[in-house]
Amino acid sequence: MKKKVLIGMSGGVDSSVAAYLLTRDYDVTGVTLLLHGNDDKDAKDVCQKLGIPHFSYNAEGEFQKYVIENFKSEYLSARTPNPCIMCNLHIKFGLMEKIAKERGFDFVATGHYSRLVSFEDELFPVRATFAEKDQTYALCRLSQKELSRALFPLGEISKNEVREIAEKLGLSVATKKDSQDICFIPDGDYAKYIEDREGVQPKGRFIGPKGEDLGEHKGLLHYTVGQRRGLGIAYSERIFVSRLDKEKNQVILGLEGSQCKTQITANAFSSVSEKPLPTEFSCLGKVRYNSPTSPCKVRFEEDKIIAEFEVPQRGVSPGQSLVLYDGERLIGGGFIE
Repeated sequence: MKKKVLIGMSGGVDSSVAAYLLTRDYDVTGVTLLLHGNDDKDAKDVCQKLGIPHFSYNAEGEFQKYVIENFKSEYLSARTPNPCIMCNLHIKFGLMEKIAKERGFDFVATGHYSRLVSFEDELFPVRATFAEKDQTYALCRLSQKELSRALFPLGEISKNEVREIAEKLGLSVATKKDSQDICFIPDGDYAKYIEDREGVQPKGRFIGPKGEDLGEHKGLLHYTVGQRRGLGIAYSERIFVSRLDKEKNQVILGLEGSQCKTQITANAFSSVSEKPLPTEFSCLGKVRYNSPTSPCKVRFEEDKIIAEFEVPQRGVSPGQSLVLYDGERLIGGGFIE
């Protein structure tokens, strides 16, 4: 008898093809988590085409609690969150795992571009074969608990192959556009989204590289470390956001290089492995979803992890995640201070 798999289906091409690939070896059921006004029509159509069961689950309350509230709180604290990391931990794996157990499924699957390999009797996400679509960064807070029942069918194929498979199957989602980075803010204007719900944030001052007052800013949540465009400031040299000062409500600007760091501190580090990590080790790290991995030396100090990078990292923003790799294999991640 085939093992039973519950796959999260957003109605996009990735999860649709992932569901198809799983049907070769498993008894597959699709579920659409209703999170933020999204619908289940495309996912239902795909499941009907594939001949597999589908159901929907209202998860708006959980999504509001674990993802949206955290997202708003972080921005209002002058930090830059990554909502996908919280969604993966609490919703796509946390809640999905709960649903799967209640309904007798053996595995939980998603359309993430990641491989999953066994190493020293544990399971680890490994960077996708096609690096341009790799999504292991957003899986950095998963543990053996979630990974022991996880499946990632897309880890070894490219996006083009995914679309080709969907076209051959005659799936209506074959040419559907990818979702935006922030799925619950379709236009991408996160500052307006927050201000519509929490009120317009107080304006403050831009402080220049020499400590000079360069005028009024629109509110701290409109800016992030490393930002250059949209500042509305004429200056003799290129300037960047180098720091947000929440206490003084100031956007601190600097010249090229001021937005870069070689030493990065992170807290609340979450390790994929249940085995203790060394107090010091060398590895690869990355500080944003789209940034490349870079060599660094890491040490633990009490409840914090400090990474010294060989090459300065651009746009290191508090609230983002410092994610560590042993080669291609995910080690874990913590929140940048």
